[in-house]
Amino acid sequence: MAHMKRVSWRPAALALLLVTACSHAPERRELPPAATATPERPTLLVMLVVDQLSQELLARHDDMFEGGFRRLIDGGRWYVNATHDHAGTSTAPGHATLSTGTYPSRHGIVANEWFERVDGEWVEISNVGDSTVQIVGHPEFDGVSPHSLEREGLADWIVAANPGARVASISAKDRGAVLPAAHVRGQVWWFEADLGRFVTSTYYRNSTPSWADRFNAEILTALAADSAWMSEVPAALAGRSDPDSAQFEGDEASPTFPHRFGKPGERTDFWEWFERTPMLDAATFDLARIVVVEEGLGRDTLPDFLNVSLSQTDRIGHDFGPLSREQLDNLLRLDAEIGSFLAFLDSVVGPGRWTLGMSADHGVLVTGQDMRLADGSNVRRWTPEEERALEEIQAEGARLDGELGAPARIAAALEGLDYVAEVWTHEELARGAPADSFTLLELRSFYPGRAREEISRWGVEMRFQPGFLDRMLGSGHGTPYWYDRNVPLLFYGPGIAAGRDSTRVATVDYAPTLARYLGIPFPDDLDGRPLAITGDR
Repeated sequence: MAHMKRVSWRPAALALLLVTACSHAPERRELPPAATATPERPTLLVMLVVDQLSQELLARHDDMFEGGFRRLIDGGRWYVNATHDHAGTSTAPGHATLSTGTYPSRHGIVANEWFERVDGEWVEISNVGDSTVQIVGHPEFDGVSPHSLEREGLADWIVAANPGARVASISAKDRGAVLPAAHVRGQVWWFEADLGRFVTSTYYRNSTPSWADRFNAEILTALAADSAWMSEVPAALAGRSDPDSAQFEGDEASPTFPHRFGKPGERTDFWEWFERTPMLDAATFDLARIVVVEEGLGRDTLPDFLNVSLSQTDRIGHDFGPLSREQLDNLLRLDAEIGSFLAFLDSVVGPGRWTLGMSADHGVLVTGQDMRLADGSNVRRWTPEEERALEEIQAEGARLDGELGAPARIAAALEGLDYVAEVWTHEELARGAPADSFTLLELRSFYPGRAREEISRWGVEMRFQPGFLDRMLGSGHGTPYWYDRNVPLLFYGPGIAAGRDSTRVATVDYAPTLARYLGIPFPDDLDGRPLAITGDR
């Protein structure tokens, strides 16, 4: 299979920016007395998060990869039984868990959005939203920060051990950029579709560097000239996905290739259309290259930190489903993009001078031609009547809010829905001593004062039946079931023993594993533990 080709404008435009950047890259820093440099301690640690990349999806397509996934799988230590061990499997909690080595019940990021009582009223809170800061250069837009993250993360530990270390984090999503960088005020950038550019917040800096302006003006503007997403899936591999016109795909977009901006059924704003295509991950990598060069990441003996969080697998999975032709095209492109970026690290940082840890923030329920779970049970979507039934119970919760015994009444109503498997009141969860594994997972996503779901405002939490989707198109996640929790956990770098490892591990192990690998201190009260990824530890 031929690798996915990069669109024609990228090499020349990006090369010019990189050459310019290299001409005034930062000088090498002096090594503080406390730091040490050995061949086993790389000078750049790369955190790579692929949004919605389930373990099942990576393993299903393993034999097709020839680029970056191939290099990482063959040369890295791949834990195939790794899971997020909390109930609320969504993007923000997943990134925060990987970053901090703790569960949402301790780091506080329980969902992408949650509800809190403010002056007696329920208010929706964005996980990284912060009205005290703004988007740099655009004060009309509220900014973001890690102010809701209650724990320090891997990036914080690196800087605490080596104050001169540099931190950078790049993503299409604000939460994918902010939470891996934890509380460090580094180079943190994400894509803002309303502005058609990568942006940062005044939490991190007060002005935009010239290289960022040039990137947005030259690279992203060039993208607007390529307003078509064409399938590059080789004919020999087309059968590995659902048919291009498969049922249940589309979700506000036309369901078949080619996807063109302005095509009937497609989104009508260019950047909104663009952020649902694989091209945004390619642009994310391009900006990461510029930041590596501009910041001199990995160029001296201090261990720098770079996070690259790739969002398009999630967006395409939601729109079309994990087995869609669109997702297959995306994964093949991503394999090539990762391979190109690893080769870039070899050329700029140097072979053996960087280490990478790859994982995902959550998995996904496989839908499409495989509309069954592993145990043979059916996958099903809710009906409009089932959706209305839940809405009526939520309305009743609002009416009863604050009344004595209201949570028990809401719980009883939820238990009457055949697609609800289990319900807990917050009083029951507060008692501790979980009776089963699902209750334990729920407790790990329970943070008092932050209502994770709409129904949580009324003092209850619930679990859907396995294989149940509360959406009519595409696919979703967010449950405590294996398909949403089982994600890749893979480490690649000097001294790391390669191979597939079936040991049962968790994503809370990610940060302490890399901290010990770097030889830096980390908190002793984490939920995770360092894994033995090298032969001598």
